Amino acid sequence: MANKSCRLPDGSYRLQKKGYEEVHVPALKPSALDPGEVLYPIANLPKYAQPAFESYKVLNRIQSRMVKAALESDE
Repeated sequence: MANKSCRLPDGSYRLQKKGYEEVHVPALKPSALDPGEVLYPIANLPKYAQPAFESYKVLNRIQSRMVKAALESDE
């Protein structure tokens, strides 16, 4: 990397390769749900949409926040 003073998060590492450098950074752990934030149950989706999520019990955080706009609006 051109910036040698770059500080990487814990658990990160660099591998020097011929002609390039690999930088591995671990994924962030998700933060706790906010008070009042609820994951939307798949059972509450319309019947036509449920087969797409058959192996899941709830939508993820982003899907849960967007479900009303996705199903009840023209946005």
